[in-house]
Amino acid sequence: MIKRFCVYFYTRGLSCIDLVRNRKRYVLADSYYSEFESKSRVRIFFQQLGFILRYGSFEPFYFLYGFDKKEMSKGKMAQYITPYWRFQKKIDRLNIAPPKYGRFHGRTLTFDKYYFGLILEKLGFPTPRLFCYVKQGKILYLYNQDKESESISNEDSLRHFLLEDKDAFVKPSDGQLGIGIFSLKVENQVIYKNDEEITLDQLCEILSTGNYLIQERVYQHQMLSELCPYTLNTIRLQTVMTNEGNVLPFGAGLRIGRKGNVVDNWAKGGVFVGIDMDKGELFKYGFLKPQFGTKIDNHVDTQVVFEGVKIPYFKEAVEGACALHQQLYRMHSIGWDIAITEHGYIFIEANGLWEISLVQAVHGGLKEVEQYF
Repeated sequence: MIKRFCVYFYTRGLSCIDLVRNRKRYVLADSYYSEFESKSRVRIFFQQLGFILRYGSFEPFYFLYGFDKKEMSKGKMAQYITPYWRFQKKIDRLNIAPPKYGRFHGRTLTFDKYYFGLILEKLGFPTPRLFCYVKQGKILYLYNQDKESESISNEDSLRHFLLEDKDAFVKPSDGQLGIGIFSLKVENQVIYKNDEEITLDQLCEILSTGNYLIQERVYQHQMLSELCPYTLNTIRLQTVMTNEGNVLPFGAGLRIGRKGNVVDNWAKGGVFVGIDMDKGELFKYGFLKPQFGTKIDNHVDTQVVFEGVKIPYFKEAVEGACALHQQLYRMHSIGWDIAITEHGYIFIEANGLWEISLVQAVHGGLKEVEQYF
C-alpha cells in the first residue's frame, strides 16, 4: 500500500513539473477557437492539474479539442476520450496482446509495410505495386526477378534495378509520421530524389542504412490535386472490430499536404479536415499542428475552400476498409491511409497504433466508441 501511495504521488509530481515546464504548449497556447470566449489561464491550469490527479497525466490536446472554450463544461469534456496517452496504451495493448490474453494480436500485420503489401496483393485489395524490398542494402524481393538473374550478385541486381526507368516512392518498411519517405524517379539512368539529381552510389548508400520499400507512385484524383497538387492526399479512416467480429467505421478525415513536402502528414505541416461520414464531404475547418498554426477554412497554398468538397469513392473506400479489416481479423482497430485515384480507392498503409487526437478534433468527443476498447 505504501509503495502504491509513493508511486501515485511520484508520477503525478513528475507530470506537474512537466506541465509547468511546458506551460506555453499546454496552458498558454493559442486557441483553435478564437471566435469563442476563452477560459482564464488559471482555470486552464487547474483543469490540467485535475487531469493529472485523476489519470496521472495532463491532456496534451486540450487546446486542439477546444477545452479552453468557456462554454466547454466538464460534462462536455467528459464526452471526449481522455487522456490521450491512456487511450493510446489501450490501442497498443489490444493490437499486440498474445492469444492467451485475448483474440487480438495482429499489429505486426500492419506495422511492417512489406508484409502488409504482400497480404493485400494476395487478397486482391488495391495497393501500390511493390517494385522492390531492400533490407540493409540487399534485395529481399524484386518484382521481375527470374531464374536467369539468380546467378547475378545481389549488389549487381540492385544497381541494375535502380538504373531502370521508374516513377516511385521509397519508404522505410517500419517508418511512421512520414519520416524517411522520398520520391524516386529514374529517366535514362539519371536518378532524381525528391526532384534533385543524385548518383547511384548515393542512392545505394541511403538504402544500405535500413529496410526500404520501393513502390509505384500513385497518381491521385483530379479533385484531390486541386486541393493540393504537391503531395498524395489521403483519407485517414478508423475501424474497430467488436468481440462479435463486426467491423465498425468511425471518424474519417482528409490529410492534405503543403508545398515543399512529399508527404501529407500532420507532423510535417499538413492540414487535417474532417469528413462527414454520411455525405462524404469535407467539414468547414482544417486543423494544423500547433507549431504551424491553428485552424483554417481553405488551403494555404491553393486557397481552395474545404467546406462541402465531396470526396470521390468515399463510400466505396469505407466499405473496402471494413471488408479488409474482416480479413485482418487479428487486428482490433486500424487507422487506414487511403488514396483516391481516377479509378477508385487504393490502400496506402494501415496503422495498428493510430491516434485518437485528430479524429476527435474534427468530429468532437468519441466517448461512445471507447466501449469497444
